[in-house]
Amino acid sequence: MLTRTVRDTKIKLPDDEPDDLDPIDGLPSDGGSIAEAVIRGEVWARATLNGLTLRRSWLSGADLAGVTIAESTLDRCVFTGCTLVGADVHSVTLRDVIFENCRLDYATLQRVKTTGPVAFLGCSLTEATFAASTLSTAVFDGCKFAGLSFSESDLRGADLRGNDLSGLTNATALRGATLSHAQIPAFTDLILRELAMTIAEG
Repeated sequence: MLTRTVRDTKIKLPDDEPDDLDPIDGLPSDGGSIAEAVIRGEVWARATLNGLTLRRSWLSGADLAGVTIAESTLDRCVFTGCTLVGADVHSVTLRDVIFENCRLDYATLQRVKTTGPVAFLGCSLTEATFAASTLSTAVFDGCKFAGLSFSESDLRGADLRGNDLSGLTNATALRGATLSHAQIPAFTDLILRELAMTIAEG
């Protein structure tokens, strides 16, 4: 079984490479199940995907701008170079999923639950929102956090090392997450700003 290791996290990969899988050329029906496939281009752009089960699949360079994914499960899937700008993702379970070099700017991820390792690598999350989500097995690395908000979410166990925290909007939401020593100054600034505190001489 192929795996990818990100720091202390091992993520299971699909069994086959994208070029070895059949491409999807249409939208799944509500409650549909897809396994061992590759999604490219605009086939799912601005689509509404309800009750989808997607397993052991790749989304490579897919345009998912404005997509709605609801009440769905993603298992052993890799998103690479995908656009999810303005995506609405809610009530979705993620297990062994990688988002790499993806744009999730202005995306809303609500009631997302990680039940296995999930990685966001080199992604842009500008003005994105995680709301009421459980991200205890998520790892973020090299991501753009400008304006990113974690609202009423559980990050206990999440790994946020390797990211610039200065753009976050809610520092106290990071309770239980793992940070590096290098991130302490940025985190301190977030706390001071959030509490409207002033540091004075003497």
